[in-house]
Amino acid sequence: MNGGGDLKKLSFIDEVLHSSNFFQDLSLLNPDIFISIQRSSSFFKELKKLKLKKCIVNPHFISLTSSYFTTPFPYFRSKKYMSKIALKLVKAINAKHYDKNILKIDFSKVKDFLPNDDSLSKNFLKNLKYEKIIAINPFSNNSEYRGVNFFIKDWLNLTRNLAKNHRNFLFILLNFDTNPIQINIKESNLKIFVNNDNIASLVSISKKIDFFISVDTGNVHLCDILQIPSLVFISKLAAFRFSGGSYKGKYDSLVVDKGWQKKI
Repeated sequence: MNGGGDLKKLSFIDEVLHSSNFFQDLSLLNPDIFISIQRSSSFFKELKKLKLKKCIVNPHFISLTSSYFTTPFPYFRSKKYMSKIALKLVKAINAKHYDKNILKIDFSKVKDFLPNDDSLSKNFLKNLKYEKIIAINPFSNNSEYRGVNFFIKDWLNLTRNLAKNHRNFLFILLNFDTNPIQINIKESNLKIFVNNDNIASLVSISKKIDFFISVDTGNVHLCDILQIPSLVFISKLAAFRFSGGSYKGKYDSLVVDKGWQKKI
């Protein structure tokens, strides 16, 4: 995904690094503070070799037993959004300053900082006039791996039934051009939007929808930021950590068990 080019357009990001040798480039950058959410022995061992000024990381046996690392403590991860877990690392920079200012931040405004490119979506929606636009995303490697996704044929049946019963709504199946599964549908109020490698195009089409139905994938978090009302099929493991509702939008989830699609 061409996320780097899009992220450079955000006013609060000075530089985006694309690295072929991460630790070498990080050493050359020599930051005053380095924050990482990664947790692995090999990663921490390589970090220690760099002798950076300050490393703030998640708890791990190595990070907790070495004075080289700064780890927030006590550190309770249970029943917390991933964004809240990441913010605990930010707080470790200066806890007093963080506590004084964090409540002043209106996270509902994050949507105003997202990159946007409407060249694809504008052409896709040209001459299409409907009362509501409903987007459905059936594709997620994570969900398929964990067995908490519909089969593709079931998604198609569901979408076709919805489109048939709600002719005044436009239903869009979201796909991407590098997906080996490409679907060809020719129905008046059911279309396929195939995104390129530009996340700004995905932002643009997401801004135009009225409701979003999806499995657990990156699109969910994007629509959460945009405050698009969403219904998400999600596993028990991810429900409390990666679900939505952090940006003052409307979010609901259907928590499903592994292998549930075989029972429907």
